[in-house]
Amino acid sequence: MRTFRLEIRLIQAAAGLAFIVLIAGFFGLWGQGGKEPVGGTTIQGLESKSAQTLSNSKIVALGDSFTLGYPLDAAHSWPKRTADILQVPVINKGKGYQTAKDLLDRFDTDVVAEQPGRVIIFAGIGDALQGVPLDEVQTNIQAMVEKAKANRIIPILALPLEYPGFRQAIKDTREWEMNYASTQNIMTLDFATVLFDADGKFLSGLSSDGKYPNAKGYVTMGDYAASVLK
Repeated sequence: MRTFRLEIRLIQAAAGLAFIVLIAGFFGLWGQGGKEPVGGTTIQGLESKSAQTLSNSKIVALGDSFTLGYPLDAAHSWPKRTADILQVPVINKGKGYQTAKDLLDRFDTDVVAEQPGRVIIFAGIGDALQGVPLDEVQTNIQAMVEKAKANRIIPILALPLEYPGFRQAIKDTREWEMNYASTQNIMTLDFATVLFDADGKFLSGLSSDGKYPNAKGYVTMGDYAASVLK
């Protein structure tokens, strides 16, 4: 009889212990493996945010006359052609006589406010024409890249194009941008590869004045951008 009672007590004790463990686990007291990290975002949350960013197909093209479509207009620009091919919104934020500082000054209004998934920063030609020192160009482009990243926008750098009389300044900016983009893992667009020959002159039929693309030139640029961005 005593043996039987002892077995009953052992069974009751085991059942009680199992109940305590079950309750502790339910309230998260048994280890902290399921607790979200301090600061906050779980891996699942990061994946969700990343997917949300990539699903935003809108693109803003920020630049000067070469983005605007001069001497034509935005309807004949390369951003319009790119939008037509990719079938996604490509917002043309090109203006004449722009330096990288000008683009930076309107970045919040013309880029961040649009909430795009990507921004194409086409800077450097206006800086060369206006004699802006390379270190200032670098600082302003880097600031735009950081603004884009801070607002969950993917930055893309469009390398400056040749312009008669300013070849060396533009070459220096191009070389720096390529190195910077490489170290920062940033995509680049090099329109020169489809516009110019080995001597830096427009290919036949792509310019009417030797300075700016014509309608066919902008179509060529749009086709190229679409092929890279898709």
